[in-house]
Amino acid sequence: MPSGWSTFDHTGDLGLEVWADSPRELYATAALALSAQLARVAEGPAEVEWTAELEGDDAADLLVHWLNTALLESETRHALWTSAEVTAWSPTRLEARLKGPRRDRERQEFLREVKAVSHHDLLLELERRPCRCRLILDL
Repeated sequence: MPSGWSTFDHTGDLGLEVWADSPRELYATAALALSAQLARVAEGPAEVEWTAELEGDDAADLLVHWLNTALLESETRHALWTSAEVTAWSPTRLEARLKGPRRDRERQEFLREVKAVSHHDLLLELERRPCRCRLILDL
């Protein structure tokens, strides 16, 4: 099954459901799904690249830490992530690379501001295939 995502309404916030064939793909797809909630991006060159090495207490904590860090780095680097690769993953550690264009109101349609990814109502299933997660984005 190919990876993907969908959104759902959640009391004043936005829910995000993500699925993929492996934990590595799930974490990478979740970063792209999060970025897709910020803006619509036309095809173009990856002008910004960022490499991450992160740790968490467990797989769920690592997922939230990863996404909040990707969100912060997107903001501070003025980039929108359109490519994600998780190069190493364990339930408490990941290494990944994100790439994308610089933020530009002339080239992108901005949709909403996401303040953070919450631990609230987090669901993470890594044992079954496809792997999946349900997240709440604080708007």
